[in-house]
Amino acid sequence: MYRKIFTPSEQNSSIPFTIPQEWYGRPVEIIVFPVGAEELPQQTSTPQSRRKKREELLDKYPIDLSGFKFNRDEANDYD
Repeated sequence: MYRKIFTPSEQNSSIPFTIPQEWYGRPVEIIVFPVGAEELPQQTSTPQSRRKKREELLDKYPIDLSGFKFNRDEANDYD
């Protein structure tokens, strides 16, 4: 599935996109309809606000992994 949210104006009324190569030779359907404001993704967040939100979520679960060392052999030992 390919989804692109696009806000047209007089200057950019065409929709440029690239068909994925694995879809070549297959029928595709293009549907255009207006999206309600409640369905639009929030693009106003900044990396700092996302980091703060993530830290607030993770602060609920205090886990100290400072002494953890990943052992690939142990992780892949299925016997």
